[in-house]
Amino acid sequence: MDEEKAKVCFVTTGATAPFTDLIKAVFKTEAVDALQKAGYTHMLVQYGTAKDVFEQSSLNALRHMDGNTPRKPIRIEGIDFKQGLKDEFKLARTSNGLVISHAGSGSILEALRYDVPLIVVPNDRLLHNHQAELAKAMAASNYLLEGNTDNLAPSIAYSESFKMKKAQFPPITSGKHRETEGLEAIMDAELGFQD
Repeated sequence: MDEEKAKVCFVTTGATAPFTDLIKAVFKTEAVDALQKAGYTHMLVQYGTAKDVFEQSSLNALRHMDGNTPRKPIRIEGIDFKQGLKDEFKLARTSNGLVISHAGSGSILEALRYDVPLIVVPNDRLLHNHQAELAKAMAASNYLLEGNTDNLAPSIAYSESFKMKKAQFPPITSGKHRETEGLEAIMDAELGFQD
């Protein structure tokens, strides 16, 4: 991959439960069109145990890109689960790209650590839908964008202007700009972990 010319969207589905709906969502026509319109050249998808869903969904997306769009097709690659995704997060960051992730706390914190613009998609099939609560709280504080599997295109389109907001870190929260606090202290305060 020519990293100087690449703009990478990295998609991670998590390690504990297959999130096939997210894989299908990133390959929907509207999502692919939004990525192309934003200038993305590559999509790297961590598919985990859902390789068959990845292969079929990506094949459908490639057919759409080849036949129905004047833009250059996005190069699609997939990877299985692996420990640590620092190389993938760094690649998204250095290419002025984006991460689309399940709303698991580990993946969210990892992406934020690498200062990558992030769209999180809660897996509403999980018990108690705990990912939705975390995604809403983090999105309300402007740390990330919340997406859904029905239509990722609006979140993808908005992510380009969100990058500009993200450059003004730390985010403005509750009317008080806390410039002297680090990411960890701000997250603890926003999520209610401080006394």
